[in-house]
Amino acid sequence: MGSKFSKDGCFHYPTMDKRNLDTLRNNLRNYNPPVCCGGCINILLVGLVGAGKSSTINTFLSALDPQGVTMTCVPTGMDPQSFALELRCYRAGCLQFWDSAGWHALANTDRTKRVLQMILEGRVPKGMILHSFNPDSDVANYPVILENVIHGVAFICDINTTDVISDDKMKVFQELQMIVAQKYIHRVMIGTKFELLGIPEKYNAWIYEYKPLQRKFEKLAESTGMDRPSMFVVSNQWKGDQIEMIRCILALYVLDNMVRNIDRFLKTVQ
Repeated sequence: MGSKFSKDGCFHYPTMDKRNLDTLRNNLRNYNPPVCCGGCINILLVGLVGAGKSSTINTFLSALDPQGVTMTCVPTGMDPQSFALELRCYRAGCLQFWDSAGWHALANTDRTKRVLQMILEGRVPKGMILHSFNPDSDVANYPVILENVIHGVAFICDINTTDVISDDKMKVFQELQMIVAQKYIHRVMIGTKFELLGIPEKYNAWIYEYKPLQRKFEKLAESTGMDRPSMFVVSNQWKGDQIEMIRCILALYVLDNMVRNIDRFLKTVQ
């Protein structure tokens, strides 16, 4: 798919040219998921408030657009709608992205874990206000909705603040990602705001070779238990009304990795 790993298999080297952009975009836009997944691949974005979940969905939608037209349909930043604690989804072709509250915004850790489990199982209806959702009620009240079952999880983090996340929050994150792993759901880590690491924009095409980023990934691997090959970056900064080629490729490269792994797993369990 026009990409490769480093010799130790830890870092990515996607090909940054128009041909690879077209290949990635066309493959994702024309992807037909297995029948067992209800017509679309569901990807849940999980992260702290302000990590960039909603902005990343906008980036995915923009990168998937045939012309790379920038999308802003997901409320972000200081928009009051961006803080609504409800489960939302946004679809592009056969890919559906799920946005929800920051994982530390709910009442307590145990409840947060139960809510995540129910979302993964497709038992939480779209638009549900998560503060009012009771994951401990009779599960018969929340039957599985096939088209809502989650097939992949992207943990979103501000790559610049990973070193200052408290031990308590990191412990909760470890528990959340283990819940995903135990359900055999494909998961990745996506670092946002890498521009703040100081790499000049003209070198974004080689972002995975940037030593400060590699060190961030190494620390994340140690603290979260996730493998470095499952860690990616996405840039949510745009100029004008069209997303730049490199930013498109970075976003599509993550999605391509997720979709190929999800597709491979779904076909083995049919």
